[in-house]
Amino acid sequence: MGCLRKLFTGLGCLVFVVAAVALAVVYRDRLAALYYRVRGRPQPPPPVWVAAPPGAAARAESTLAPLARRGGPAYVDLTAGELAGLIAAAVAREPGGPQLFDSVAVVLGEGRVEVRGSLNVAALPRRLLGPLAPGLGGRERMVAGGTLAVAPGGTLRWTIDALKIGELPFPHAALPAILHAMHLPGLEGTALPIPLPRGAGDVRVHPPWVRLYRAAPR
Repeated sequence: MGCLRKLFTGLGCLVFVVAAVALAVVYRDRLAALYYRVRGRPQPPPPVWVAAPPGAAARAESTLAPLARRGGPAYVDLTAGELAGLIAAAVAREPGGPQLFDSVAVVLGEGRVEVRGSLNVAALPRRLLGPLAPGLGGRERMVAGGTLAVAPGGTLRWTIDALKIGELPFPHAALPAILHAMHLPGLEGTALPIPLPRGAGDVRVHPPWVRLYRAAPR
């Protein structure tokens, strides 16, 4: 009886946690509005997602190319759409193969980049998705957030520190396994490399642009 009592107590706690998360998700807009009303602050406007227009990756490469030229500019600015094009190209799999993550759009914040897209959840191991996996469909919206940095050699690295599939946020400890299961090219831990033309040495993110600085001459 003691073992059964512990089992049912544990299940009850799990059900309570799942229910609490579900209620928080369903009523998040009302809770956010209540929070700002109580604090006497204006509620921030909803984020504006910018999708990658046709040819965005090629335009981004053209924008970045002057950094590698002798006597080129000290910096260049990428638009949100151009960055979305670079990220879409970085996560794309081999031509003709199934795409796990597509329809990329971005939001630029202060020092951060949020990326939204359509994820083929059916291709992920269900054990990675936890107890709410049965509630996820074949394809779900995924939102990931993180920071940008220029790694040695001029590669832009987007380090992901937050991830949500559908309405379900995942703890940071679960991100490496989920991202690895997406088979993202060149992924290291939670860092996705984004190839750049040579010449970039630093990066700063400020809405509405991503500014890449010329590398210091050697």
